[in-house]
Amino acid sequence: MKRILYGLLLILGSQCNAWSVETVFTTEDLVINSKKLGETRNLVVYLPAGYLKSDAHYPVLYVTDGDIQGPHTAGTIDYLAKFDQAPQMIIVGIVNPRETRERDLTLTSANNQNPQQLVNADLFLAFVEQEVIPEVKARYRTLDYQGLAGTSHGGQFAINALVKRPGLFNGVVAVSPSLYWNKSQLLTLTENALKQGSLQGRLYISIAQEEPTMTEPFANFVALTKRYPNQQFAVTSQMFSNETHNTTALLGQYYGVKYLFNGWAIPETPQTLADLQAIFATRSSLLKTSMIIPEDRAAGYGQWLQYLNRQDDALALLKWNTENYPHSLNAHTALINAYLHFNMEDEAKQALGTALRLIKGLSTEQKEQLQSLFS
Repeated sequence: MKRILYGLLLILGSQCNAWSVETVFTTEDLVINSKKLGETRNLVVYLPAGYLKSDAHYPVLYVTDGDIQGPHTAGTIDYLAKFDQAPQMIIVGIVNPRETRERDLTLTSANNQNPQQLVNADLFLAFVEQEVIPEVKARYRTLDYQGLAGTSHGGQFAINALVKRPGLFNGVVAVSPSLYWNKSQLLTLTENALKQGSLQGRLYISIAQEEPTMTEPFANFVALTKRYPNQQFAVTSQMFSNETHNTTALLGQYYGVKYLFNGWAIPETPQTLADLQAIFATRSSLLKTSMIIPEDRAAGYGQWLQYLNRQDDALALLKWNTENYPHSLNAHTALINAYLHFNMEDEAKQALGTALRLIKGLSTEQKEQLQSLFS
């Protein structure tokens, strides 16, 4: 019974392990001498817990108003990752100082814009794409997944990036975006893109309890996305009726990140091998990299199924675990215990022989530990 209870605790391994080692992100300040903008710009990079002690690669979330929105966004993702609701991520906070913020993040009127010369949000988007992203990729261990999050004018910028550069970002979070700007110019641009079917990825968009100037174009935007459905483009919207424009960012980022990684979390119910393989296939698709069920997760769920006396499901998962982690003492131990639990002593003895053959460097004590399972 003690071994089974330990197996059930393994299911929570990502939470327990996360708290026991490095529990906070690390920050680094970067300065970019931008040729695109003709000025110096600052970034604040938040590296996930454990980054400096591993060789793992991570998805990246770029956040406008990074000095303000970056810290709580990094904290939110750190928390979600600890409970396996989203992956650990590198957060890149792009600082937008007050004196340049409106210029950086808002659109120029279509009537005044010279199409041969990028200005305002379009110029800043070029800076992000051509200077910020390459710098981040050169300095840090990144995966191909890129997200973008912004609030207010930052939300306007994020949707503009989605429209102007489809596919640059896999997911976009736009919290209380200022869609009223230039007589709701962004709605016209979005409708054209929706008609062309050019939009890609996932978009989370939210609004608070705000003035009609904000809520009416928001509602019109949501209606547009429903009018022109596209299998390559998924959208969800949310209203926070108890929040204001200045208090909604925290919740918006939380629910936004969860939506970008919808399908990532493992339900808190018994999971079979097929269930877990489907979830990790979704994770692989989201991050554009191959992901496999971790050994401790397979062992934990296998022992949960064993506790429930679901023999076929438990053995299928625990056998898969020994096949994929053939040198793991814990994986082989769990399988032998399962066979013994189901009164399959011959199979347990065969599994013991397999373990002694495959696990390299077993100590005398470990061999005795395996033998003692039969006593």
